[in-house]
Amino acid sequence: MSDDNKVTTDPLFVGLTRPPMLFGVSYLFALFNGFVCMIGYIIATDFRFLMLMFPIHMLGYYLCAKEPLFIELFRIRATKCMKSRNRFYHGANSYDPN
Repeated sequence: MSDDNKVTTDPLFVGLTRPPMLFGVSYLFALFNGFVCMIGYIIATDFRFLMLMFPIHMLGYYLCAKEPLFIELFRIRATKCMKSRNRFYHGANSYDPN
């Protein structure tokens, strides 16, 4: 049997479609991680709080290995696919203006 029907990927195409990465995570995730940890450090004034940055980065590294655009896709889903406030009354998402 021939493997002529096998889908192949070109490394150049894969490289051009990936988002810019910083230490294995996308820039948007790295900025989000940095801001969350810095704000937590400012509020708590404890240097150990900055060490929380590394486990969060490892989680982001794992998720970016599976899907490099996961944070962008999650952001789009959160803005476009919101649940309405009256979904419990109607039993589904209903965008009734009343």
